[in-house]
Amino acid sequence: MLCACLRNGQLSFALLTIWWVCLLLPVQASWASHPTTGEVVADDVYVRSGPSLNHYTIAKMSAGDRVQIVGEKDDWYSITPPASTFSLISSDYVDTVDSKRGVVNGKNVRVRAGSLLNSSKYTVQVQLSNGDEVTILGRNPDGFLRITPPDGATLWVSKKFIEPVTADQAKSSPASGDAQAQQATPENGTQALTDGSDAGGETEMTQDDDEASSPFGYMEPTPQRRALEALEAPLKVELEKPLLNRSFGSLMEKYKTIASQDEDQFSKKYADGRVRQIEEMISLAGTVRNLRQINEKTDEKRRQFLVQRGSIHSVDPPAPLGLDVQGELRESALYPATIRPRRLRLVDTSGTTTRTIGYVEIPARSEIDVSEFIGRYVGVRASSKRLQAGNVNSVPIYVASELVALQPTAPVDIN
Repeated sequence: MLCACLRNGQLSFALLTIWWVCLLLPVQASWASHPTTGEVVADDVYVRSGPSLNHYTIAKMSAGDRVQIVGEKDDWYSITPPASTFSLISSDYVDTVDSKRGVVNGKNVRVRAGSLLNSSKYTVQVQLSNGDEVTILGRNPDGFLRITPPDGATLWVSKKFIEPVTADQAKSSPASGDAQAQQATPENGTQALTDGSDAGGETEMTQDDDEASSPFGYMEPTPQRRALEALEAPLKVELEKPLLNRSFGSLMEKYKTIASQDEDQFSKKYADGRVRQIEEMISLAGTVRNLRQINEKTDEKRRQFLVQRGSIHSVDPPAPLGLDVQGELRESALYPATIRPRRLRLVDTSGTTTRTIGYVEIPARSEIDVSEFIGRYVGVRASSKRLQAGNVNSVPIYVASELVALQPTAPVDIN
């Protein structure tokens, strides 16, 4: 496989992929013999998410702070998370019992190391499954919950800044185990510490200050990352506008320019993701505009139809002498049989199509048995007549005093 990578010029990409996989997997400590308590011997000592300088910083500790050592790997001690630190879990996989408690609702849900110094969260500490409970400390704007580190979660400190403590020393001076806590900010959930060095003037990793102030990774900022940062504010302004008022023209071109370069792969992927998000919003806005246009055209066609319908002159078939109207009596969907007073539909069947010429209302105390006339051609003697309200073309309502069964022949001329 190595030879194949070399032949295809893909060795660097393969090594980079392996490096990222190693960072994303929970770190397993070597359970060699070691003391259970350690004391920090310098000021401004970084606690990290994993056993290397490539892992992001979590917090700082001061000389005299105590830590509980649970493992070691190479030149690093694995410790239980200090009291002021927290872990992160996606809120999509937690059912909240109340503001302080939650229950995991998924399988193998990753818990990540939260940082007091920056927004990085790629290091997985443990995995939780259905039914596991978590203690909620707060919510981040990015959809993650800050929780008390669950059992099995660890952090890491360089061995050169930890002095093992004997059992007698541990009893005589309680361990503090408390890293310097920072206040969370609404933008990224953290506030950076500005001192980037450990004791004795040694600098663990010079990019920590940049990592704390930048949402674009933990390595040294590049021109592309600074360009991305400059685009975030105007993008936020556009996203706060109504969907159809947003304009991404110049922003889109700038993101595409960053996505097209190959010098900074992180910025390339980040910008490419922004481009796809903006394209989806533009597509959604176009769909909304099309739907509004369709609705407007439909309403206009409906108005035209109603105007044309209203201009059609309709002539009710004449009724025999003494009858007010005649037609076929049918049940009405507009007035179900359960509604009182009972109303039935009177239909003209003399043409090529049937049309409603009126409604027959049976008074509450009437002795008319409508079951004998439904489905038959009838004549109606009405005690009164009024127009149905609320329609474009009003339809008359005949209050029946008598129904007469007729033969569905040609209309009788009453003149």
